Amino acid sequence: MSDPTDQQEVQPSGKRGEAAWKEHRDRIAARNDQARKEGRARREAAEREKNEARRDRERRQMATLLAKQGKP
Repeated sequence: MSDPTDQQEVQPSGKRGEAAWKEHRDRIAARNDQARKEGRARREAAEREKNEARRDRERRQMATLLAKQGKP
């Protein structure tokens, strides 16, 4: 299956020469910016999940230690 945005990029814009080249370059730059933004969001979400898991693990360990401390 093809992505509609890919089809959109293949269609000529009616511009020629330098203007067409600049338009093509700008489309690529915009696509790269979007990819960076999405990658950053995914990394931040993964980092948040990792930190939450670490905090949960530390809480469980602390609860276990406190429970053991109360027993002789």
